[in-house]
Amino acid sequence: MKSRHVLRLLTTASVLLFTAQPGLAQSAAAQASDARIPSASNASVLAADAPNREGDSDIVVTAQKRRQTLLEVPVSVIALGGEQLRETGVTDFVELTKFTPGVIAANQLVGGRTVQTFTVRGIGNDDFRPVGNPSVAVHFDGVYQGSSALIGGQMFDIARVEILKGPQGTLYGRNTTAGAVNVIANQPDARASGTATLEYGSFNSARAEAAVNVPLSPTIALRVAGVVDHTDGYVTNLGAGRFAGTSPDPRIPANGNPPRDDKAGRSTYRGGRALLTLGLDTPTQLTLNVHGFRETGFQQQGERAPVANNAYPADARYTYASNVVTPLDKRSYGGAATLTHAISDGVGLVVVGGYEHLAQHFGWNDATPIRTYDIDYRDRLDQGSIEARLQSTGSGPIEWTVGAAGFRDRIRLISQLDGSDVFRTVFDTDYLQNRKGWAVFGDGTWHLTHKLKLTAGLRYTYEQSHYSGTTVDANPYGTSLARRIYPTFPVTFDNRFSDNKVTGRVVASYSLSRDAEVYASVNRGFKAGGFDGSTIFYAGKAAPFRSETIWAYEGGIKFLPRGGPVQIEASGFYYDYSDLQAIAVLQVGPNIFTSGRTNLGQARSFGGELSIVAHPVQSMTVRLGAALLDTRIIRIDTGSAAQRLQREGNVLPNAPAMTLNGSIDYVIPLKGGMSLTPAIDGRFVDNYFTEIDNYHAIGGYFLGNARLTLNIDDRWSVTGSVRNFTDTFYANGAFATTTQNAIFVGPPRSYAITASLKI
Repeated sequence: MKSRHVLRLLTTASVLLFTAQPGLAQSAAAQASDARIPSASNASVLAADAPNREGDSDIVVTAQKRRQTLLEVPVSVIALGGEQLRETGVTDFVELTKFTPGVIAANQLVGGRTVQTFTVRGIGNDDFRPVGNPSVAVHFDGVYQGSSALIGGQMFDIARVEILKGPQGTLYGRNTTAGAVNVIANQPDARASGTATLEYGSFNSARAEAAVNVPLSPTIALRVAGVVDHTDGYVTNLGAGRFAGTSPDPRIPANGNPPRDDKAGRSTYRGGRALLTLGLDTPTQLTLNVHGFRETGFQQQGERAPVANNAYPADARYTYASNVVTPLDKRSYGGAATLTHAISDGVGLVVVGGYEHLAQHFGWNDATPIRTYDIDYRDRLDQGSIEARLQSTGSGPIEWTVGAAGFRDRIRLISQLDGSDVFRTVFDTDYLQNRKGWAVFGDGTWHLTHKLKLTAGLRYTYEQSHYSGTTVDANPYGTSLARRIYPTFPVTFDNRFSDNKVTGRVVASYSLSRDAEVYASVNRGFKAGGFDGSTIFYAGKAAPFRSETIWAYEGGIKFLPRGGPVQIEASGFYYDYSDLQAIAVLQVGPNIFTSGRTNLGQARSFGGELSIVAHPVQSMTVRLGAALLDTRIIRIDTGSAAQRLQREGNVLPNAPAMTLNGSIDYVIPLKGGMSLTPAIDGRFVDNYFTEIDNYHAIGGYFLGNARLTLNIDDRWSVTGSVRNFTDTFYANGAFATTTQNAIFVGPPRSYAITASLKI
């Protein structure tokens, strides 16, 4: 079996010689509030360049928290500009992955469209409750988002998205074993401007997004942006069927039976942001950020897929049978302040502070038409963070950054679990988690010669968390079987966790020419330990799990000629994980399962990626990408020989052996200054599992999209698009056990028309 898999990797490796996709950013037009440090002697910053074809000007990113061209960054980075995101219809992280080989983004099992998580190079599994620590650290305008429940709510009016692959423990700190994502919103500037986009499509889906930039004085500017996004969804709740009105005991009310609902996945999302910048083009600049979003509607549920010993029949495509309606209501708001100050011609100060609040209420059905684990969740999150750093801003033999960061959050989880048909009772939970941590770090790049550079950095991080709460048997009917299944009930816990880690990196890079560079790196990263956020049925499940650590080894080459017909990036990597964290499904009774986050032991991951952007003819852009990946669980730390036998040697969750993507667009000039641009893109994802037991694989799939854009002038454009034009039925998530396989399906073929205006 292993030899066949190795042969498959070697065979498909040839694809890497001709497929790829490097950083696809706009030119220096992208603005980053966390890196705009003016010089004291020259207060101006880079103005937005005119839109150019990729390769016509240097791609500027802030992956290392200072402005650099993509060629200068010795890290595997994918950068996508806001204009490209708008033109290709990318409005969330899931859509973003069609341009990102080796990266999987998906909605979580619960929490709506705004809960999205990343898996990069096979690492990224996360707890679906807010107490979890994502493996990919997401920052919006420099502010760290401590929960996956926050990150999907601010994806509008975007200037640039940067995806850094591999551990980023030096500059980004905790929870970066898989990588980091920087999202930079369009910043206020000195020009009056505005944008508006309207879209309508299948499933009564409509989206309206607009932004306006107003200079209030030569040094003060305001930018306000907002979005409304509605869909009726593409799934149907059929109700409880033959299980409607049943009850295991006359004292227990009958099981529910909601009427058929063809719009069971409908939801409406609203978001807004206001940015005020004081001190434009001066040595001291302050940007204030106020933002918020709300998502209402219903939580999409999983469909039961065929399993030989499934207790319930499989659902028809795009339907599910649920005895409950699952509401969804999420509200979030926050604020941030970014101060940049030029201390001298060569030294700048950056201070970024932020606060986020989230309150969410949603329901969940466990893919059975009876009351097994029907849960009503109510979560509340408050977090604050701050980072301050000094860094060099001028040219010289050494570029350096030193700083300190602090983070604190408070998360309360309240839920009610209806197990009336299995446990013959209802459970109530009330959990509270408090986390805090701080870090100091330093990073520098030495130009040893005009061609050879050495980058090194260290970070010390301290983490502390406190988790307490209760799970009680409400026993409203006097019929509870909870004590028979869980003899230690009720559960009360009060646990603490603390840890400290030193992480760092060493990178050597060598300039082969003005347009080509090679690099090799060794990185150490970690993901903080903590607590499981699912229902605690026994005290041991509330015990803390340990921090996850990684040693990462990577080498790569970048060939990015300015204005050249071809750009190429290639990289290879090997990751060694200790105390790898993952969610394990545990059987606690006949056909009764629970899940919880735990430490596996040891795992490894290795692979390669190659990317190309080419312009075969004038006005044509071809982007191709591919990634090969091999992951294995090497050791399971458990006293159970059966678990070791079942899990050792398995592949990691959300780690397909191969992902491929590509796109082609061609600009056809028309009379009167108009142009027509046909475009097509596609993505192939190989088979993969969503859990460590490798029970049921999600089948590999190909998704293709096409669009035709008419640019009337520099201001107006109209686009017709079709997504998933092959009408592929596919899953982008699953909950799998020995007796269940509930899949979360992606949308079928859909159509949309979009009109955009820039002023």
